[in-house]
Amino acid sequence: MKTKHVVVALGLCAAAIGGLAYLARARFEDPKTCTACHFIDPYYRKWETSTHKMVPCLKCHVYSPERAIAGQFLFLSGAYNPRPLTNVPDKSCLQSGCHDRRLVESKVTMAKRGIAFDHKPHFTEMRRGIKLHCRSCHSDIVQGEHVKVSTNVCYLCHFKGAPHDQAMTGCPSCHAAPAKPIQYRGRLFSHEEAAKAGHKCNRCHVEITRGDGVTPQDKCYFCHVDRTEKYSDVKLIHDKHVGEKQVDCLYCHPRIEHGKIRMADDIPF
Repeated sequence: MKTKHVVVALGLCAAAIGGLAYLARARFEDPKTCTACHFIDPYYRKWETSTHKMVPCLKCHVYSPERAIAGQFLFLSGAYNPRPLTNVPDKSCLQSGCHDRRLVESKVTMAKRGIAFDHKPHFTEMRRGIKLHCRSCHSDIVQGEHVKVSTNVCYLCHFKGAPHDQAMTGCPSCHAAPAKPIQYRGRLFSHEEAAKAGHKCNRCHVEITRGDGVTPQDKCYFCHVDRTEKYSDVKLIHDKHVGEKQVDCLYCHPRIEHGKIRMADDIPF
């Protein structure tokens, strides 16, 4: 009788594995299928209207039949975590036919704000002691679009821990002053002439940030139950959350606003 039960159990496992293998090949290519089990409707809707809408989920996300089986056991045992935190390996982004030239043609300018950005040093070097991934900057849904660059992540890295209203790398590392005179308060103002006169950026831009980006300790409880003993170990926290798990920075850190928060009253025209 025991042998019969073992044979039946093995048969059921084989059928389950075969069924999942079939689904992985025949059905998982359709992103709509993913929404049947995973609570990802907001992500799916944004994906549908994004520049990646022709790219199926598994082209980027790693999800094997083995992981699907493990997920079923977790669900049945009540240990399944419905929060859609998942990794996208850098090699998925850099694969042939996708962004394989990104580290060669690495310099870009963000047209909306005129921010100069070089992918190569951010990707190949440690930035403030943190190993970044593609998804560190290309967040899931922070700006309402799937895999869209969030400038809020830029602001967090460049301003958190810096002296008040100063950037860790200085203003020119991201954007240069306007080359031509601009209209301000009904008068022409030349950044070039102001620089020649020895004025620094903060002579006029007296307040360019709002917020400190410090993660409140109780934010850890959103994921961890009574586990904050490593809160002060910044390197460990970032190695685990950013380096290994690719958790979005803004999942833990509050935003730092950046812009013309407050200008000087006495502009040197």
